[in-house]
Amino acid sequence: MQGNLFGLVVTCLTFSLPFSILLLVGCFDAVPVELDEAALLDGTGPLGALLRVVLPAARPGIAAVAMYAFMTAWGEALFASILTSSGSRTLAVGLREYAAESSVHWNEVMAASLVVSLPVAAGFLLLQRHLVRGVTAGAVR
Repeated sequence: MQGNLFGLVVTCLTFSLPFSILLLVGCFDAVPVELDEAALLDGTGPLGALLRVVLPAARPGIAAVAMYAFMTAWGEALFASILTSSGSRTLAVGLREYAAESSVHWNEVMAASLVVSLPVAAGFLLLQRHLVRGVTAGAVR
C-alpha cells in the first residue's frame, strides 16, 4: 500500500468516517419523526420520504460533515508523506518541499498556501447556505 494513493484514501476514511457517522446520527435524530410520518401518509414510500423529506431537512448536518471530512483529508500531511511516493504527493506534503535545510522560500510558501487554501474557501462558500440551522424549525405544528 505504500507509494500509491489507495492507502492514503483508506487511512483518511479510517480516521474521518467514525466521527462523521457519529455526527450524522445526531443530525438525523434531530429531524422530527412527524415529518417522515407525514410524508408516508401523503403516499410516498420509505425511499421517497427519505429522499424528499428527511435528506433536505438534514441538509445542514450533511453539509457540516462534508466540510469536516474534506478539510481533514485536505490538510493531512503525516500519513500522506509516508504513504505516497514522489510522483503522487498531496498538496500539503508539497508545501513542505519549499523549505530547504538552510533556508525557507517564504514567497513561494505563501503563494502556494494561498492556492492550496482556495478550494477549501470555495467549498465553504458553496456550502454556507446549507449550514444555516433551523430548516425544520416551523415544519411541525
